[in-house]
Amino acid sequence: MAKKRRRSQKKKNSQGTATIIFLLALFVIGGGMGVRYVMDNYIADQRTQTSKPANSETPEQRQQHRFINSVAKPAVNVYKDNHQVLPSIVIAQAIVESNWGHSQLYQEANNPFGIKGSYNGHTKSFPTSEYVNGKEERINANFRVYPNLAAAILDHDAVVAQRFLPPHVTNYRTAAKLLQQNGYATDPSYAKKLVSVINTYSLNRFDGY
Repeated sequence: MAKKRRRSQKKKNSQGTATIIFLLALFVIGGGMGVRYVMDNYIADQRTQTSKPANSETPEQRQQHRFINSVAKPAVNVYKDNHQVLPSIVIAQAIVESNWGHSQLYQEANNPFGIKGSYNGHTKSFPTSEYVNGKEERINANFRVYPNLAAAILDHDAVVAQRFLPPHVTNYRTAAKLLQQNGYATDPSYAKKLVSVINTYSLNRFDGY
């Protein structure tokens, strides 16, 4: 009887061990399948993200970046030669004065800065806004007509250095304030607008070339 009892107990133990091994195998297989499922989904997700277009800018943003770069290159080159007007100020003024290059004055006269008068005898009348006694008025005025943007920037820097900014101003906030104080523009918010544009688009990065 004792031998039969021991054989029965061994049989039960063997069956229990086999069951445990079977369950562990199922766990391992199931876990492996789970890991594979997660990895497959991760790889698919990565492929989906990679296939998405990297440039999600709007057409307007792309146009703004193109305009900034078009002004920045000649502005930096001129500043390297004469160190008169910071490139950040030049670019910001071009943005504010020409409305990102959309103004009639820029489109027809290559004049992004709103500089009045004549350039080598070339001038043209355009409508403009001026502030008189704190009130905005619409008038017509004669503006300089340039052959290209590079000529406009070179002339702009000479005019600004001669009339509106003292030499060696290397802080764009100071430069913006002096431009308004010395009458470059009649807009009472002119300096704030320039500084805001410079900060928003990190234009001071061009001041270090």
